[in-house]
Amino acid sequence: MNDHLDSPWNVDERAFPANAPFEAQARFLLRYAILAPSSHNSQPWEFEIRPDAIDVFADESRWLEIADADKRELFLSVGCAIENLRIAAARFGFAASIDYVPGDGDDLAATVHLDPKAETASRARPGLFEAMTDRRTTHHPYDDRPIPGDVLDRLRDCIRETTVTLLVIDEDDRKESIGRLQFRADEHQFDDPAYRAELGHWIGTGALGASWVMARVGRLAVTHLDLGGREGRKNAALLERAPVLAVLVTEADDDESRLKAGRAFERLTLLATSEGIAHHPVSQTLEVPRIRSELAAELGLEESVPQHLFRLGYSDEDEQHTPRRPLEEVVR
Repeated sequence: MNDHLDSPWNVDERAFPANAPFEAQARFLLRYAILAPSSHNSQPWEFEIRPDAIDVFADESRWLEIADADKRELFLSVGCAIENLRIAAARFGFAASIDYVPGDGDDLAATVHLDPKAETASRARPGLFEAMTDRRTTHHPYDDRPIPGDVLDRLRDCIRETTVTLLVIDEDDRKESIGRLQFRADEHQFDDPAYRAELGHWIGTGALGASWVMARVGRLAVTHLDLGGREGRKNAALLERAPVLAVLVTEADDDESRLKAGRAFERLTLLATSEGIAHHPVSQTLEVPRIRSELAAELGLEESVPQHLFRLGYSDEDEQHTPRRPLEEVVR
């Protein structure tokens, strides 16, 4: 899909409507927001354009109620879209300030206020904007090349949220321990018919990028076959053999913390993309409450909580971009 002229991934910054009303400019910025990653590529976001701001909503019709019972991944995904919007705004000269408003009884997650009079493009970290149309999740095994220490330092430094911390794990024994947790989480989830049905639904929609035929074959296989052991072994191996595992940790475990963790994750993946480093979230250990607690213990966490687990490394395999909902579908 990414080779099609009408693909959302082919957005051209030269087409920014500099002399158009704010609404047209805001819609252009949202073309970058919708390129954000999300759990199962569910894209659980909606937007409403106001005279000088954009409201960002969590679209609960696309919430993974079984895999993501506490909405952790829902708000992480929305946070990724907010960060793309902020970076795009900076590119085109807007100063963006963000008010977080989750949990007030409706689905409004945040308001992004945009000031067109501030020249902020120079403040954006070089390479992040350009990486938005290149970024993709790479599910293949990664090469055994280590990630240089200075690159890891730059990844740590891009986490600006004071309540979010990036933990980097490269010790073999700790990766193996996390791999064992991953295996157990996969087995637990695939034992649940409701989980298999939900996963099968998203595979069947083609949201993960498969062809029409393969999407339906995948849906049938996931829904009706016992794949827990196979998936557990595969995912455990991916974790154990990755050069680096990374975990985003927050001080609190509320929706605002998840939005901030999502923003941090998207910024990190864009920087990783600009450095030629692949990324792949592996969330199952965080989707099973007791295994999430075991992961926290493995990481030595006491008061803080793990929000997002992913692997980083180098890969020569080419991943296709996944489909995106049309902009008209997500703008209220």
